[in-house]
Amino acid sequence: MESLLLEICGKELYFDIERLSEICRIEDDFNVEEEVVDDSIPVVETIGIQLDVIKYEMYREMIGSLLSYNEQIDNKMGMVGLNSTSTPFKLSFNTLLMKGILKEL
Repeated sequence: MESLLLEICGKELYFDIERLSEICRIEDDFNVEEEVVDDSIPVVETIGIQLDVIKYEMYREMIGSLLSYNEQIDNKMGMVGLNSTSTPFKLSFNTLLMKGILKEL
């Protein structure tokens, strides 16, 4: 199993999809509608998960910039090796790390 893990700057990182879902979800009281069809039977309809489209699109682009980065990162330099990367990569990496979407294994 260890041979399958990819090491980036001395750390094994992964995307926490559950955290991404939490961050992009909109919490409100409009998720459930109750309708009474008969006098004794209430019918409950769930509208579904509502996402903040702006947050979702921004995080999608950040993840895309990490996954499509083509330059070689010097793993021997550790996190310092990231200093030679492009600005979009650095911003995406730092934001996803700070928001808890990119986590160390």
